[in-house]
Amino acid sequence: MIDTLRQQLNELGENYVEKNAAFKIKVIPFFCAISIKKDHKNEGRLSFYSNQLIEILLVVLFMLFGLTLYNPEAGFTHGPIHIVFAILITFNLILKQIAIEGLKTRLAFHRLHGANTAQNTQSADQNTRKSN
Repeated sequence: MIDTLRQQLNELGENYVEKNAAFKIKVIPFFCAISIKKDHKNEGRLSFYSNQLIEILLVVLFMLFGLTLYNPEAGFTHGPIHIVFAILITFNLILKQIAIEGLKTRLAFHRLHGANTAQNTQSADQNTRKSN
């Protein structure tokens, strides 16, 4: 399974780093990275993830802290910068999730394309054998 994933990533042209059956793919350099890890309990499964739990916690903390400092009488432009950081981290989380789903889709289409190509070559070989 790991060998086929490595081959698919090479054919798709993805830049990745591999350590002990775990792949780290840099989708957007310095901004978004996806990790793929082999599930040791279920040998046939791969887990796609990015460390989003820490970022979600940061968003919640920034929002809570920013809203406690916010002064409604001063207007929205006098609000704390914490809310802006929370929004930026949220956009980063959304981009990472889109990148994960995009990579899953590209890998699935690559497998389908490979299966269709193999099926077409088999049928072409059978047709040439019948004609000979």
